[in-house]
Amino acid sequence: MKRLKLKAIALALFITAGFVSCNNDDDTPFFTTKKTLVSLVTGPTTGKVNQELTLNVTFAVDNNCGAFNKFIETTTDKTTVIEVEAKYEGSNCGATVVNKTTTYKFKATTVGTYILKFKKSATEFVTQTIVITTAP
Repeated sequence: MKRLKLKAIALALFITAGFVSCNNDDDTPFFTTKKTLVSLVTGPTTGKVNQELTLNVTFAVDNNCGAFNKFIETTTDKTTVIEVEAKYEGSNCGATVVNKTTTYKFKATTVGTYILKFKKSATEFVTQTIVITTAP
C-alpha cells in the first residue's frame, strides 16, 4: 500500500512538472536582426578634439516592425566603415519599406581628417568627411 502511494505521488509530480514546464510561445515576441542600408547622412563636417558630434543617419527597414538596433563599425586608421543593424519585432508588419532616422555620435581624440563611410549598397557608401582641429 505504501508503495502504491509513492508511485501515485511520483506520477502526480511528473504530470504537474510537465504542465509547469510548458511555455506558451504565443506570448513571446518574434525578434530578429538584419543589416540595412543607409540613404542619407547629415551633420557637421568640422569639430574640435574631444568634442562629440551628432550625425543624423537615415536608413530603410523592410516593414513597420523595423527599428534601429546598433551600428557595426570597422575602423582602419582614420576611416570607419559603418553598417546599420535593424531589429524586427512582431509579426503583423506589412510589407512596405519605411525610412527611419537615428543619431550617430562621433568624437575624435586627435587632430586630423576622419572619413565615415556608411554602407549604402554592397559596394557604395554615403561618405561623411569630418575635419578635427585643436580645442581652443
